[in-house]
Amino acid sequence: MDKIRALVSDELNMIEERFSNLFEIKNNAFRDLNDFLLGKSKRIRSLICLLYLKSFGKIVQKEIMDVLFSTELIHNASLLHDDVVDNSTIRRGVPNIYYKHGPKISVLTGDYILSIAVEKLLGVNNPAVMHLFLDATKRMSEAEIIQFEGRSGNVSIERYLEIVNGKTASLFRACIKSAALISGLEVSLAERFADNFGIIFQINNDLSPESVENDKNNGTATAIDIIGIEKTLDLKDNYKKELSKVLINIPENCYKKGIEDLIELL
Repeated sequence: MDKIRALVSDELNMIEERFSNLFEIKNNAFRDLNDFLLGKSKRIRSLICLLYLKSFGKIVQKEIMDVLFSTELIHNASLLHDDVVDNSTIRRGVPNIYYKHGPKISVLTGDYILSIAVEKLLGVNNPAVMHLFLDATKRMSEAEIIQFEGRSGNVSIERYLEIVNGKTASLFRACIKSAALISGLEVSLAERFADNFGIIFQINNDLSPESVENDKNNGTATAIDIIGIEKTLDLKDNYKKELSKVLINIPENCYKKGIEDLIELL
């Protein structure tokens, strides 16, 4: 992973710098929020978007950096909300804001950084980009509601994939499609890339021991519960095959190799 990240380290470091200067620390809740945002994170959405853009030889403009930063803020806001929904006290291996300050502060801090994300997106001054992110946040919320309502009940594989597409792939889609729009790349190709990568990412995440335990405790059914481990691995491989059809359209260079190596890790 370090070798992959090194390909776009300058841009990733710029994102980290933005997080370090995001807001004034006014009390313990803000201090813990700051620690959470600066904590261990793959920044996978920014990483894959940067690799995608650079594989086509595109320069990462300021507007794209605003899109990436907003994407990371929205993702982190969703985690703060998820911790409340899941009654989870640990995030990234350490006690979370829900554990330290309770559900109300966890929700409020999530809302706070979500509002900052909207502010940054407005600065991009592109209605199409704003529409993509509004659609993504709506789909994320819808998917979480559907998933919550389906706890401890019978969930089909089709419904599972609908949830995955909404709660995970939609934000990858908004980020990468927005960057493609700004950079003048083919938007439909970017969408196919983002959708398949996002679904692969979530299926892989659902296979991790930590997620399996958390989902079991919450009564959340994933592909493993619905079709079993072998068919889940086959499902993930099928999406990887679909993604490989997109990769054919990407020029051969170190950034494409980075994308391929990242996919292999999933």
